[in-house]
Amino acid sequence: MNRPSFEFEGAPFLRALNKKKYWYANHRSAPGSPLKQRYLGPDSDEMRTRVAEMQARGQNQADFRDHASGLIAQLRAGGIAGPDRKTGPVLRVLTNSGVFRLGGILVGTHAFRHYDLVLGVHLSDSTSWVTQTDDIDIASFENFSMAIEDTADPDLANALMKLGFNPAPSLTPKTPTSWTLPDASYAIDFLTPSFRDDEKPAKLAALNMWAQGLHYLEFLIADPIDAVSPYMEGLLVRVPRPERYAIHKLIISQRRRKASNAKARKDIEQARSIIWAMSGHLNHELKVAIAEADAMGPKWREALDKALNIEFKASSLSYNFLRDVIHLEGEAFGGRSMLFAVSGEALEDHFGATTTDEVASKQGAARKNRSKIEALIKRKFRSEPSPETVLTTDDVERFLKADTKR
Repeated sequence: MNRPSFEFEGAPFLRALNKKKYWYANHRSAPGSPLKQRYLGPDSDEMRTRVAEMQARGQNQADFRDHASGLIAQLRAGGIAGPDRKTGPVLRVLTNSGVFRLGGILVGTHAFRHYDLVLGVHLSDSTSWVTQTDDIDIASFENFSMAIEDTADPDLANALMKLGFNPAPSLTPKTPTSWTLPDASYAIDFLTPSFRDDEKPAKLAALNMWAQGLHYLEFLIADPIDAVSPYMEGLLVRVPRPERYAIHKLIISQRRRKASNAKARKDIEQARSIIWAMSGHLNHELKVAIAEADAMGPKWREALDKALNIEFKASSLSYNFLRDVIHLEGEAFGGRSMLFAVSGEALEDHFGATTTDEVASKQGAARKNRSKIEALIKRKFRSEPSPETVLTTDDVERFLKADTKR
């Protein structure tokens, strides 16, 4: 869906800012009002295609909305859940004010709900506790918000107040980062990456909003993607890349464990469902995201070590004849029972199994080398988590080669 964030007048044009190119267009917020330059997005093949389609549609916005509404109705009829009656209008106000066009990114559980369409799967039932939330979280980079020289229009604060939201009472009333309804049943929180120890609020110039500083957030919102929210004719929002969302949730789950076990379990379950959906055909993206998070520093690595750890059970080793693997039982992702395996070939090539009395030999080799095998399975799961982790000959050789380089 390439619905424009607003109707523009005149031809879109490129501007060079800080050695990069960005698309802008002239926009009139009301009849007779002066033209303003409105930010569309960074220059890319995708953006140039979108600009061309926006120009081609021209005055045909009504027909486009009718067509888009029909497509959204088909998605909902197919079981894709859209935002509820409380969330839909809020997302529409955020979209119409240009929040996502101006660098805002939908994060948290409301972003997670969009991954069904992004990944082409049903990650969880719409009534599941994994998708239940009342708050909307919007994140953005402070520096990006200052650099693009554009602001939300209509004014975001005024638009939110028309929906009944007001700044939430806080110890810092001059820098409100959360907006709530009068009964405090629903909140909109604005967030920004913090590179300071104190995680103080920072001003998002483009949105004219204060945002709460948070550590680890820069990893989550780097290189976001577009997503369609199935509401009315469809809302074009921005969400984190699913692999970044999953890895970020694993890291945050370890930070939250002492404060809220319920939130930590929810974080882990959302991460697990995304990882399972991506494993296999999108496994490379997961591996890259994990490697990038590891490179962020020892605290990041420690959090992922804990989140992706396996606790093996002292159970018997069962042989699967059809697949030629030895199964080991364990728990991962906060206590979820799983089966892991080592291939018969790996047992023969590296752990002393023979073709004589094949089953007994492989089970004996697995028992004798169990601690080594479990350690290697942990290493594989840590770097590329999957619902079906099998230690192969290639894996063993890869780890041995890596160890010799240290």
